[in-house]
Amino acid sequence: EVEAAKWYRKAAEQGFAVAQFNLGMALAKGWGVAKDEIEAVKWYRKAGEQGFAKAQCNLGMALAKGQGMAKDEVEAVKWYRKAAEQGHAPAQFNLGVALENGEGVAKDELKAVKWYLKAAEKGHDKAWGALRQFGMF
Repeated sequence: EVEAAKWYRKAAEQGFAVAQFNLGMALAKGWGVAKDEIEAVKWYRKAGEQGFAKAQCNLGMALAKGQGMAKDEVEAVKWYRKAAEQGHAPAQFNLGVALENGEGVAKDELKAVKWYLKAAEKGHDKAWGALRQFGMF
């Protein structure tokens, strides 16, 4: 893990989005490096700004929970939406949750169901569970 984190950092510093995301994950989890949520978020943002959906979703989760930064549900929804629109199922589910509960966005159960359906089509188990709660399956 230490060696992998070293190489992720080298590639991340050269602007490679996948490496930036992987370095963020390593920092968030303490894989091969000291755990550092603030630094993790910095790398998620760099990768997210390049359009990397997994990083956008993770940045949204960090914002929603206030991990490594101040909690900001409105900003979290923005990042979930970016990833969701690229077809990233976890972001689609998270966007659905935000819409269902009115977290960072106006409550809209119809739109929530739309995003749950998209995530469920990709096999996202929690999305199926959310749809069952709406009596859909």
